Amino acid sequence: MTEPEYETSTILQALQLIHNPSTDNADRRQASDFLEQVKTSPNAAGQAFLLARDRAQLPLVRHFGLSILDHIIRHHLHELDHAQSDKLRKQIVDLGISVNDIDPLFIRNKIAELWIDLAKRSWALDWFDLDQLLCGLWYKGHIQQDFVLTVLENLSDDTFVREDTTAVLRGKDLNSALVEIFTSPADFNGGIKVGSVTQHVRSGQEGWLRRISQCLNSYPSDSASEASEKATALRAMAALRSAFGWIMSSAIVSAECLSAVCNCLMKQDEDLLVATLDALLALYSRHSFDMTELQSLVYPLCQPSSVDILQQVYNWSIVEVDEIDSGKYTISKKLSELVSLLSDNLIIYSPPSHEALDLASFLQFTIIIAQHQSLIVSIPAVHAWAKLLQWPKWRRSPIIGPCVAPLLNVVCSRMIQYDQVADSDQTAEVKFVNDEIEIHHERTGFFMNYRRLCISVIDWVCYTHLEQAVEFILVQATARLNEIKQADASSDLSNYRRISPLILQADAQFAIVESAFKGFERWQTAQTDDSGAEDQQLGQRLRDRIKSWATELHENYQFRDPQVRQRMVKALVEISSRALQKDTAFALTVLEHILACFLPTHSDFPAYTDAVMELHSYCTAELRRLAIYHADYFSTFYDQLTSRFTDLVNNIHVDAKVQTDLKAILFLIVQRAHTDRPDQQQERLWTFLQPVQESWDSKLVQDSLENFDTYARSQHFHMVAPFMDSMNARGIEDWAAVENSAAGLELQQQMTGAFYRLPLRESRVLLSLSTERLAPGSQEHKLIVELWMKLIGTMLFSVLRLTSYNHQLHDPASWPDITPDQILVIRRILRDRYWQSGISEGSMNEFHQKVKSSKTSLEGFASSVRARIRTNLEQCYSIIHTLGKLGEEFYSLEKLPAMLTESLLSSSSNLSPHHFSIMLSMLPKLIEDCPPQLRAHFLTPILTELLVQTDAKLTMEWANISQKKSEHHEGEDLKNEMRDDSVLRQTTYRAVNMVAAWVDPKREEQLSTKKATSILERLLVFITHALTYKDTKSCYTMIVAAQRTVPTFATPAAAGDEYAPVREYISEEMLRAAVMCIHDGYYAEYQQYYAQLIAIIWLYYGLPTVIPGPTTGGGASTEMTRPALTNTPHNVLAQLPGMTDTKLATAANDLLKEGIAGKAKKLRAVILKLLEGVRGVRISELGKIDQTGGKGRILELYKRREGMMGMEGAVDGIGVQARALGDDATQYAGVGELLK
Repeated sequence: MTEPEYETSTILQALQLIHNPSTDNADRRQASDFLEQVKTSPNAAGQAFLLARDRAQLPLVRHFGLSILDHIIRHHLHELDHAQSDKLRKQIVDLGISVNDIDPLFIRNKIAELWIDLAKRSWALDWFDLDQLLCGLWYKGHIQQDFVLTVLENLSDDTFVREDTTAVLRGKDLNSALVEIFTSPADFNGGIKVGSVTQHVRSGQEGWLRRISQCLNSYPSDSASEASEKATALRAMAALRSAFGWIMSSAIVSAECLSAVCNCLMKQDEDLLVATLDALLALYSRHSFDMTELQSLVYPLCQPSSVDILQQVYNWSIVEVDEIDSGKYTISKKLSELVSLLSDNLIIYSPPSHEALDLASFLQFTIIIAQHQSLIVSIPAVHAWAKLLQWPKWRRSPIIGPCVAPLLNVVCSRMIQYDQVADSDQTAEVKFVNDEIEIHHERTGFFMNYRRLCISVIDWVCYTHLEQAVEFILVQATARLNEIKQADASSDLSNYRRISPLILQADAQFAIVESAFKGFERWQTAQTDDSGAEDQQLGQRLRDRIKSWATELHENYQFRDPQVRQRMVKALVEISSRALQKDTAFALTVLEHILACFLPTHSDFPAYTDAVMELHSYCTAELRRLAIYHADYFSTFYDQLTSRFTDLVNNIHVDAKVQTDLKAILFLIVQRAHTDRPDQQQERLWTFLQPVQESWDSKLVQDSLENFDTYARSQHFHMVAPFMDSMNARGIEDWAAVENSAAGLELQQQMTGAFYRLPLRESRVLLSLSTERLAPGSQEHKLIVELWMKLIGTMLFSVLRLTSYNHQLHDPASWPDITPDQILVIRRILRDRYWQSGISEGSMNEFHQKVKSSKTSLEGFASSVRARIRTNLEQCYSIIHTLGKLGEEFYSLEKLPAMLTESLLSSSSNLSPHHFSIMLSMLPKLIEDCPPQLRAHFLTPILTELLVQTDAKLTMEWANISQKKSEHHEGEDLKNEMRDDSVLRQTTYRAVNMVAAWVDPKREEQLSTKKATSILERLLVFITHALTYKDTKSCYTMIVAAQRTVPTFATPAAAGDEYAPVREYISEEMLRAAVMCIHDGYYAEYQQYYAQLIAIIWLYYGLPTVIPGPTTGGGASTEMTRPALTNTPHNVLAQLPGMTDTKLATAANDLLKEGIAGKAKKLRAVILKLLEGVRGVRISELGKIDQTGGKGRILELYKRREGMMGMEGAVDGIGVQARALGDDATQYAGVGELLK
């Protein structure tokens, strides 16, 4: 094919070579080059038209001809002169007019696509008879009608629904033309101004809404084939669906579209019903119908006769879980969505009178849908009720009364925590959802959302129908709890399971009661001292009833199951803190009940024992909560309570953790109880803190913290590797299958004992409790600050050393006495086990059960070693975080920033992404709480090092992930890599959200003169790198942050030379990163947002800008045009393949026309059009983008991260840093309050 002959046979041969999977790559490339020559030949349009029109050709050849025409329209139409443009349009129109049933569907659709693409570019500019052509085709037959409807639907979608670049750039003229042809002159006169003449584009008087509705009204008829007629009806419905999203409501009413669409509900054809419901959903998804529109569009579907039709369709569509007809099931779901939307539109206005609209059948229908066995079908209806009940005018309407009892029955029966039910459960509610939502965390989120809506319904019903609803729920709950009590009495501890039907049923009943009491609390909160006697009596009756029920619960229900006991404790504390918050006698009853819940453990039943220990921890947490509410009352019997706690410790033998928690509760009571003797209170509180100080100061602790080696040995980490060697751990694939030895158990106990010799947990608990809910500057806060500052010196220094040492433990090579052959075993020990949806095998509950069952194995030993490091770090992080609540006294410590930077941040490089994420989670509050006057002292070194470490960690980890992906082998197990990828995405998202918060416009102030050069530099580098991470959710967050940052350095105050390095970095590196992402297919769904960032950079920095000028003598403000601040955006874009000065000039003019305040949709459309060539470049040609002048660092980084198709010789590791700003770069002092 060296001398190409553009004959049909040669073209066919080339097409066949390309489509044949067995073709040699060299032949395929040669064939592709030939077809490219055909496409770009001078007579391409004429030859393409001949190929496309010739029905004697194979469809493959005809389609190739159409593709050439499509290419010319999309990329070269603007280059044609008037005569060439007219000729091309006539050819394309001729192809459309000549379509018939002989043409394959994909050929007809491709021709329709040509009409659409041509219309978006020239209709209502120099082409005005499109509607006349469409009307001419409309009456020729079903094939032609299908063609017309395809054009209308997709033109509508491209103009109003999709963000089509070409349509967006056309703007108002195209929008107006489309509205005109869809409506009648009575609804919209229309017309396009061409000079002084108004040019109308509508043909006839009906408009397409009327024509399409008439088409639907005629279906089915006795003429034509059933299949072709149905296809036309489906196309018609799709066209209306598209139009319903944007057309004015009055036009829908006058064209009688609603009756035409609803008539199709009576046709028992699944495809047509789905299309009909889609159209209705599009119509009622519109926001805020006015009252007239509501009456003409919403009321008709809510009247009894319409509801009867909807219910007939719904009843016909109901499926059983074991025999799911997907078509019918889809109809059920869409009907539920439709009813929910109708309800949402109704409740905006007051309930109509019975004469205007009888809503009884509609409301009953929503309850019937809510009862569907599939929660997916049910949830829109439940959601509709939850929203309806929040409107006072609706929930108090008489029409709601008859619905209350059946509604409560539905939501109360669905209060089970379905997310805790085993995946193997065969109940319909679980199976429907499990079959449809495969991703576990999405399924869990769905179940939790459903339960939240049920809780909301119960809450609002009880708030509105107070006494009757609460009594109804208490009677039902008592009956159910009696059944649970009987089942609990016969339970077998040897077969104990943490999650069982028993605990789930108990939880559901207590949750129902709590929801009801929440409604009562809402009502109670609304009452005032001026409330009437009737309301006061009602409130007292309900409090007495609730107290009576709760007291009976305390006295008569002693469950054996620790989980049920735990749930009951929660319910009683909720009642005490909400419904009976002023009743101290009841609080004492709850206190007695909690103390009675400390059950003894049974070593013969490990699962039961674990649940009991969990119950102990939960009880202490609830005691804390109770003590906060009733500290004054509890202080009156403080000595007796102390004695009770001592007896509890001696009799039940609770662990050290619970003992610390009980001591903290006593501390809390002393602290929070009001006293007229503060000196005595301070003395008493110091008796709790003094032992902590003595422990930190002790020689034993300080000697163990002298250096990393002494610490690791004091905690017995040096003994781990030798023990694993003795167990031949390196040769064992499944550690969970090997029982731990006596030596291993002894080592575990030694490590646990060593951990408790450090006063970490006691310090953390007392510090956390003592600072909780204290107003800064209050007398209580000052007292606590004074107490803690007495011991902060030794404690803080020790905690920071512990943090650094435990960070170092994440590097296996640093462990004492480690040998090279032991490093892999230690690395395996350090690898966390966690369950991840879609990656891990089995359910989350099964995973937790597996972890618990392996406690006595070698894997259990490894887990306990990990737990020591993890727990140490969590305690240290919590202490550091909570010390920030001490305020100025803490932040003003002279050496604090340097100590935190060195011990907390600089040492974090060894952390895995998971543990790095945990560290990040505690930093925002610590940063946020820094007093403004100390930010320069405290935040500058902290934020700088935090950005350096976060950028380095994420950049390295993403490079590692890309490297692993490039080294895949067929059949390789990718679960570990998928887990790593998932964890890295979560860590990245946490990091970018933290950084994004710093540039939040809600926090921004004017640029200040304070120096923070290092923060600015690292912030910009981080944002630029983060734009290219392979996680689109994080990238989008950074795009928004970047868009907020750009204007900061273009204000009149910042337009000088001192900010020039900042603008240059953004204009070059950040813009280049955005271009590279637009170029990368991975970011295809987010191209528009990268394009908007490019537009903003170019507008603010690279183009002239109109800014406010000085005020004149008369007080009037003037405007002045500021020249471009830099040419770098233009220069970077000019280096792209195929870029010309003409294209850049056109884009610049379009951006200037829109201006800084222009619509985002328009701005990104300009850039996307400009970069069409770049977006189309094959990935193998990535390196063709100009990298001269040291401007390719982002590209180089990109290559190293990707290591994918067409990128040979990717470099291992990553050592590339974006260009640092000059030494004289202006500080980034005003992006947010945090950086002041």
